[in-house]
Amino acid sequence: MLKKLLTGLIISFSLSSGYAQINLFNASTLAATLKEKAHSVKREEIIKFEIRDIDEARYTVHKLITVLDAEGEDELTFVQYSDQFRRLDDAEIKVFDASGKMVNKYKMKEMKSQATGDGLVVDGKLYYFRVAAPSYPITVQFDYQFKYKGTLNYPDYRIVVPDQAVENSVYTATVPAALDLKFKAKNIALNPTIKEAGKNKVYTWEAKDLPAIKHEEGSVSSESSYPAILIAPNRFSMDGNEGDLSSWKNFGMWYNNLSKGSINLSEASKTRLKEMVKGAGDDKEKMKIIYSYLQDNFRYVSIQLGIGGYKTFDANFVDLKKYGDCKALSNYMQACLDAVGIKSYAALINATYNKEPVDPAFPHNSFNHVIICVPGKKDSTWLECTSKSADFGVLGSFTENRNALLITPDGGMLVATPKSKASDNTFNMTTKVMLQEDASGKSESILKTTGLYKETVIDNILDEKKDDQKEYLVSNLGFLQPDQFELDIAAQNDSAKTSFKLSIEKIPQFSAGNKMFLSPRIYKIWNAQLPSFENRTKSFYFQSPFIKTDTTTYFLPENYTVENLPKTREVRCEYGSFTSSYSYDEKANSVTSIAYLQLSQNIIPAEKYKETKIFFGKVTEEFSEKIVIKKR
Repeated sequence: MLKKLLTGLIISFSLSSGYAQINLFNASTLAATLKEKAHSVKREEIIKFEIRDIDEARYTVHKLITVLDAEGEDELTFVQYSDQFRRLDDAEIKVFDASGKMVNKYKMKEMKSQATGDGLVVDGKLYYFRVAAPSYPITVQFDYQFKYKGTLNYPDYRIVVPDQAVENSVYTATVPAALDLKFKAKNIALNPTIKEAGKNKVYTWEAKDLPAIKHEEGSVSSESSYPAILIAPNRFSMDGNEGDLSSWKNFGMWYNNLSKGSINLSEASKTRLKEMVKGAGDDKEKMKIIYSYLQDNFRYVSIQLGIGGYKTFDANFVDLKKYGDCKALSNYMQACLDAVGIKSYAALINATYNKEPVDPAFPHNSFNHVIICVPGKKDSTWLECTSKSADFGVLGSFTENRNALLITPDGGMLVATPKSKASDNTFNMTTKVMLQEDASGKSESILKTTGLYKETVIDNILDEKKDDQKEYLVSNLGFLQPDQFELDIAAQNDSAKTSFKLSIEKIPQFSAGNKMFLSPRIYKIWNAQLPSFENRTKSFYFQSPFIKTDTTTYFLPENYTVENLPKTREVRCEYGSFTSSYSYDEKANSVTSIAYLQLSQNIIPAEKYKETKIFFGKVTEEFSEKIVIKKR
């Protein structure tokens, strides 16, 4: 079926476009303009999406890609997820050498497949195949077909990926006129042709001769950065549950109906929760107690069971099993709050630090996460229910500064989530270094963290193996390689305190004669290399705004003194500031360096990125300054 359909499509497309089919496999026929700045070229793409009914559709893809070099090797990988609502029916891969000769062919049965579901349940299957490339250029043809038994998520038309040019691409969507669809162009001015075909409407988008768009590291997520057509239903059905996506309110109503009956804690559990919070002074204190109970006793697992991953496990199931995915843990939190008289709402959101907020004017299912909102008289309390290290009422970079869809009994309502300040994410290090005459030494550090830094430290140190802790110290925090070390961490409600004791064989950067040359501190206060600013067109995303401070004191060997200290340094840009200073205490025979680094905003507009990169380059340069000490 797939083969016959695609053969007809290919012949039709080749004749209409004026290309001889065989030339598409031959890399030498590529136009030089398409190879400029490209690592791959999409030579031919024919996508057909046919909505047959409110709960049934077929999606067929034929794609021919020439990979020009090793930097485009990601395009040699076939990865598709299949489940009960979107089942992979058939797939085939053909491989052609530079001259256009077919050298390999692979059927679906030859592909690797892996069940998914965190080992607890099987909720789908991932199909995977990697085409080997003995040389470049190489051309691959992917043909595959999905059968939809649920129509909430229409496949968007993703026209191009980073560093890829497009020779020819066509997307056709056929939909019953009574259902129709809606669409929105992003990063491209491309309108469809729309035709009537009996009881159907046929939308066709066609893109030709698009040059490659260079990937800009650190920019907004790829689905928001590159030319695409977002496509969504007006009406849909999932497992017999019909819904309406013509408005956010109606979509929220559908989700709310799915969750009915899921807040069903036993009377015994309700009694236990009431007993747990009976000493709390107000609702905020009750929420903190219950949130802490959730973090300490339940674990997150990724499960997409139910209606397309939307229908939650009920609260009683989670209460008994002590695990759940984001919607199940959020639903359980709702049930617990409800049991003690606090009203809360689930909120759908698109998570990850570099995601754009969903478009209020275009209802489209862009969500991948669920959190909880507790409305208050003055402000709302937001709860991330999947993290064991997140602070109470703090969302962090994963979901902050977005549009969340609040699920209320009256339907969906888009609400902006909070935006963090630099003072919410702090990193404060204090270190004492006992330097020996043979250049070895011992150090003691106390690190106090909040916000993102607290979560990161807890996730990478608490309960981790010693080798992994050492790797984090050296690779992430930029510490000198220790011979021995001890760590101790104490997490509090909104902060974490970590103590480090290190034994280091060689502390100076280098020694010469009777002198030692010491770095400002035994770790790097800034340890990241930002990408180039040349031809930057997109905003750069740091994970969050932050404040980092450091006080390092070197206690010198008895017969050493200071020869030279670096000068005080002060560097600024519009969104950042950095200062460092040095002093010598003759009585204690010690040198102290103090540094302060602040980033006030985490999204840097493209026109401000150059000065920001230069700023952080100067912060990095400061570490190359040397404290020079010498024998008396």
